[in-house]
Amino acid sequence: MPEIDYVIPAIKLEQRAVFNFADLYKLLKSWFNLHNYDFYEKEYIDVLKEGGEKSDSIKWEAERKVDDYVKFHIELRIKLADVEDVKLKDNLVCKGTCGIKFESFLEKDYDNRWERNFFIKFLRALYDHFILRPKLERYADELKQETYDVFEQAKSFLKLRGEK
Repeated sequence: MPEIDYVIPAIKLEQRAVFNFADLYKLLKSWFNLHNYDFYEKEYIDVLKEGGEKSDSIKWEAERKVDDYVKFHIELRIKLADVEDVKLKDNLVCKGTCGIKFESFLEKDYDNRWERNFFIKFLRALYDHFILRPKLERYADELKQETYDVFEQAKSFLKLRGEK
């Protein structure tokens, strides 16, 4: 079973705003494509309430192989609440509460090469702790920078202040 090391357990953006959700979607997806992440939309829940307001919950997962042992993962949970469509300068945009939560982690031994028996697992723990530690710390720093980069892109697009 792969081992997971959380780099950023959670950073969040949330604010009531007027925004173009289609453009936000394209911006975030293009960021992941530009940084060579495989991008998956795992969940999309759309709830229409009485009065025409809607709420959405979207879960994205992005992963990138760094080497034969480590993968980077960035997960986003986008929640839209009390959203209504409004017309703004010939464009249809959303008015409502937009929240985005970012998480990132390193996945080690994603191919389960070190899972044959207890002794091999023990050797992997020693290998991770004593030999790979500097490399894993560099990877964690790189993933942290990438997570904050995509976080800042979303924050800039929405012109929001984020909670760290």
